[in-house]
Amino acid sequence: MDMRTVLSRIASLFHGRKLDRELDEELDAHLALATEEKMRAGLPREAARRAALREFGGVTQVTEQYRMQRGLPFLEVLQRDLRYALRQLMKSPGFTLTTVLTLAIGIGANTAIFSMMDAIVLRPLAIPDLRHVVVASEEQGRGYKQVALANYQSWQQQSRSFEELAVRTYAYMNMTGGGEALRVEAAKTSASFFTVLRSKVLMGRVYTERECQPGQNSVIVLSYGFWQKHLGGDPGVIGRTISLDDRVYSIIGVLPRTAQYPSTADIFVPLAPTAQQWQNRADREYLVVGRLKPGVQLEAAQSELQSIATRLGKEYPVTNAGWSARVEPLLSQVNGEMTPIYVRLMLAATGFLLLVVCANVANLQFVRGIARRSEIAVRVALGAGHGRLLRHLLTESLLLGVLGAAGGLVVASLTLRLCLLAMPERVARYVAGWSNISLNGRALLFSLGLAVAAGIVSGLLPALRSLRINLVDELKAGSRTTSGNRQTHRLRNLFAATQIALSVLLVVGAALMCKGMWSMLHFADRYNPAHVLTFNVDLPVARYGNNAKQAAWYQASLEKLRALPGVAHAEITSAIPEGQDEWIDDFRIENRPLMPGKFQSATRVTVSAGYFDALGIKRLAGRTFAEGDTQQAQPVAMVSRKFVDLYFPGQDPLGRRIRMGGASAGDAPWVRIVGVVEDVTYAWVERSMQPAIYLNAAQMPLNGASYLVVANGDPIALAPAVRGALSELDSAIPLDAMQTYRQYVAEALTGLLYVASLLSADALIGLLLAAIGIFGVMANVVAERTTEIGVRMALGASPREMVRMILRRAALLAGTGIAIGLLMAAALARLGANLLFGVRPDDPVVFGSITVAVAVITLLVSYGPARRAAAIDPMRALRAE
Repeated sequence: MDMRTVLSRIASLFHGRKLDRELDEELDAHLALATEEKMRAGLPREAARRAALREFGGVTQVTEQYRMQRGLPFLEVLQRDLRYALRQLMKSPGFTLTTVLTLAIGIGANTAIFSMMDAIVLRPLAIPDLRHVVVASEEQGRGYKQVALANYQSWQQQSRSFEELAVRTYAYMNMTGGGEALRVEAAKTSASFFTVLRSKVLMGRVYTERECQPGQNSVIVLSYGFWQKHLGGDPGVIGRTISLDDRVYSIIGVLPRTAQYPSTADIFVPLAPTAQQWQNRADREYLVVGRLKPGVQLEAAQSELQSIATRLGKEYPVTNAGWSARVEPLLSQVNGEMTPIYVRLMLAATGFLLLVVCANVANLQFVRGIARRSEIAVRVALGAGHGRLLRHLLTESLLLGVLGAAGGLVVASLTLRLCLLAMPERVARYVAGWSNISLNGRALLFSLGLAVAAGIVSGLLPALRSLRINLVDELKAGSRTTSGNRQTHRLRNLFAATQIALSVLLVVGAALMCKGMWSMLHFADRYNPAHVLTFNVDLPVARYGNNAKQAAWYQASLEKLRALPGVAHAEITSAIPEGQDEWIDDFRIENRPLMPGKFQSATRVTVSAGYFDALGIKRLAGRTFAEGDTQQAQPVAMVSRKFVDLYFPGQDPLGRRIRMGGASAGDAPWVRIVGVVEDVTYAWVERSMQPAIYLNAAQMPLNGASYLVVANGDPIALAPAVRGALSELDSAIPLDAMQTYRQYVAEALTGLLYVASLLSADALIGLLLAAIGIFGVMANVVAERTTEIGVRMALGASPREMVRMILRRAALLAGTGIAIGLLMAAALARLGANLLFGVRPDDPVVFGSITVAVAVITLLVSYGPARRAAAIDPMRALRAE
């Protein structure tokens, strides 16, 4: 068949809009016929094939010209490229499956963490125009506090930066009348609270300003979660009544599921201050939220409230001198300081894991590219341009990325499912946006973006290297150039070392995180937490509205508990060591005036007399609380060693008097210091010892406290007896959050446990992929150097020497990767030391053990290829050559 006939046939195919597959088949058929004609003319097969290829180079050029003339639409071109890429991938099912699964792990982990970050950090609240909603507070000295009602009222009257301001506080209330008593958290808010947040109701309505008046506030609005869990999602709930703290409230509305601020609120109750409370500028117990007017910037609102605070300081120097105003976005207040840091830490870890995945896939692509050099040479000889070949190779990589993203969505869905199931309900309610975690449209776009990025990152260099071929060498009969060149080897080694470096970084980070978590979980071990039962009690103000009644309840309840079989101690406290209920309060020392703008503060803890003995807290001086310390006696207190070091250095504090509340203490009593005890940490987020003041619960009781019941055996086994004993005193008082002290500490650290678990999973996966990558590189080295190894062994090299040669190569790669990984891990360790307690940035145990472990794993996975090299038959290798 002559050239004119071939070109005419190709032209007819194009005019008939045939697919490229048919064109390729046509060209292959003509190439075979031309090769046979050359062979009949006396040329050897390979020489005949090369001659036919040279002849058909012009055919391919004409084919490209016809393609240009036809002007295929973009979608048709894309469809053709995808179909060709899919056919190529189906020819290598092992490579395709391995690559897709590897990418699915990396993309899935990143998608899962992004979904969590999107729900918790970026979009935790479904509030319209959230950027305009702010939190206003008062501050003095270090840290910020809440707001006094009278100051809030002054802000309302004098500020011009806000569309509206709202005030709220919280309270625990006991719900009775529906079986066992239930402890619920109420958000007491002004009616404007719903306006500021632009809240809509699922059914019913919200309360009005008229219902925020004393005596008119017997209505409540339910959160969606409370309505579903405790009222069964009853659509006829509007108009029903429930009893809260012995007072009947009428349900007037239910908020939708998207209304999640504050996230801990079960119900919303009208805040109805008395006239006296509206005049109070000393008790800073309220939170203020506001919505900025359009066009007003945060800085302008901050400046305006600061000016008002300055004026109030001059008008009311006793309560307002030295106090300033602070305005910040509501989102910042909801997120806090630590949550965004830990979520971004997890996202960074999964990002490093994705880089390990990309390096692993790139190495697989290098190996496949070497095997496809003959194919690429033939296509180049047929006239295919480098641009088109590069497009085809990248299309394959992008298709792998998309398939990996599809698998990644499955991995992400399973990961999120496990995270949601593992989160304790009591902890989840404190994480705004936790119930919103899902694979939504943003997560799908993120996954697609990762797929494109992973496809380009893992496929670009291998594709470029695959195109740099020697056409003549590749088409020679029996060519040995199937192993790639030196630069390809260097790139593969670079990717392998990168995998090891990133894996070392992940493993070191995970080890430091786990070590810090282990330390934090065991900080409370000296209190024997496995044998302590804890729970919370809140006394309703209606029946326990004064100190005498509260003290009587606590005394009677402790006597009941101490009489139970198996109970060694039963005590109450306002804060549990190593927990999260720390209360920092200002105080004054008698006959010691404070400088203007200065302050004194300490952790305030109210405990029963046997608290120190129950937890083994040592007394260092003076005495502990005694039975004679009643409400009729002089109020007494105990202080910690740190308190003495800070406020009575070189002095004896015993007998000195202090008053809680600082300058705004009002009529708070003076309390005499009678003893000193060792230091205790009450907030796990603060490892530096804080000064502490212990007040006697018998003299200054609270309406809510935590119980510590020390058991001789299993504390959980005491739970039914404890409930029964306290129910005999008052069945309308619920016992909330009953668990062991060990469980209490674990719940307090749940967020960090999540970070440690996910980081450990990333590290293990990264290490496994690095090991697989090293194995692949070493196995390919042995395959490429089979002839060389055969020659060496024919010249007298022993199998042991061949093993050492391959292991030396692996050791060089591992050493390079470990060295780079340790340098990066050193910087990570410094960050970890700031985020976690018990973590040293130069921890020799962690760094040394991980270095040894990674080195051993590398040598172990390299030993198989090394043994295969030692088993090569020299004669067979040379005969094949």
